[in-house]
Amino acid sequence: WARDNVQVQRQQGYSVATVMLPLGDMTSRQARQLADLGSEYANGRLRTTVEQNVVLRWVRDGDLPALYLGLVAAGLAMAGAGTISDITVCPGTDTCKLGIASSRGLTAELSRRLREADDKLDESIRGLHIKVSGCFNSCGQHHIADIGFYGVSRKVAGTTVPHFQVVLGGQWESNGGSYGLAVGAVPSRTIPSVVERLSDAYVAERGDARTFNEFIETIGKKKARALLEDLMPVPTYEDGPEYYSDW
Repeated sequence: WARDNVQVQRQQGYSVATVMLPLGDMTSRQARQLADLGSEYANGRLRTTVEQNVVLRWVRDGDLPALYLGLVAAGLAMAGAGTISDITVCPGTDTCKLGIASSRGLTAELSRRLREADDKLDESIRGLHIKVSGCFNSCGQHHIADIGFYGVSRKVAGTTVPHFQVVLGGQWESNGGSYGLAVGAVPSRTIPSVVERLSDAYVAERGDARTFNEFIETIGKKKARALLEDLMPVPTYEDGPEYYSDW
């Protein structure tokens, strides 16, 4: 938690602590407990972030252990803020009438798998950003993610199959400095394999590329799509019924 969720503040002796909220969710009880912690350790102020977390500023370095124990008691001490498992997501088909695919369902699955594999991930992979939208409107900020997904619909033999368009190499820094490259739609059920495939390729082939953004620029859309093409076909319902339902 100290490694991922705490940053040194510019003012000496103070730190910024990030409370990671999976799917951007917390209960009303957790909100009250967090308010108490903010009153005690952060001058009575909490800030929400564009990545659906909560930030406590002006935390005295000496108070960090006590703050951490308070977050543990509230069930809000998950590590991994700002890492690849800290995924930004919109409501998708759970509650949005515009949603095409289950962005929250996919995000929950991706986050779980990435947290379980955390100690095996290359450090360059841990620092990537994934963002998921349930449709093209980009409420989940997929266009400025290293690896972004947005929900689309595809018909296979007359039956709707949930898909996500894959968007690669967006720049989330510099106020969203550049948008990602759409490389193709993949069935929702194979999206975890997309993340694994792209991660492996980045580690193995990045060369002099300093960032994932530069890596995608170097290999280009054609090669990026070629990495994923075998994940795009949809089997018949008899051969793969799981493809026809979302996460």
